[in-house]
Amino acid sequence: MAHRRRPRDPQTPRGTVYPLLDLHGHTGGEARLRAESWLRARAADGERTVVIVTGRGNRSQGLPVLRGEIEDLLAGLAGEVVARWEPTDGGGGFRVQLRPAPSAPSPLNDAALLRGIPPDLLRRAEEALHDLGITPTAALLRAEARRIQSEDEG
Repeated sequence: MAHRRRPRDPQTPRGTVYPLLDLHGHTGGEARLRAESWLRARAADGERTVVIVTGRGNRSQGLPVLRGEIEDLLAGLAGEVVARWEPTDGGGGFRVQLRPAPSAPSPLNDAALLRGIPPDLLRRAEEALHDLGITPTAALLRAEARRIQSEDEG
């Protein structure tokens, strides 16, 4: 009886410890969009090194497209999402070092701005901003506390 190969899940990495995106079979435009979205998501997830497989283009009809398209994308994302990249062994892809995603500022990260505001007033300001659907920052809380305090006095 012949042995059947199970189809490989394209999301499962082959031979790498890094997250891998295999772009075989995509057009240049599809590959570029998918790779950019994937790189941004991996950076946001905190990944530092990823691999993008483009293939060498040996089976392409005409000139290989994916390698140049992805190299152009990586150059465009350099300094923003991509720290650096290099071809993988064999030249069928790129090993990409991602820049750490900037951490989201904590809503109350600037204690100096909130110093001197009574806790009950601070709570009221936070509730008022929440009711408006606004994520409170230290500067917004301080401004809202001033507004509430001026209303209370007037």
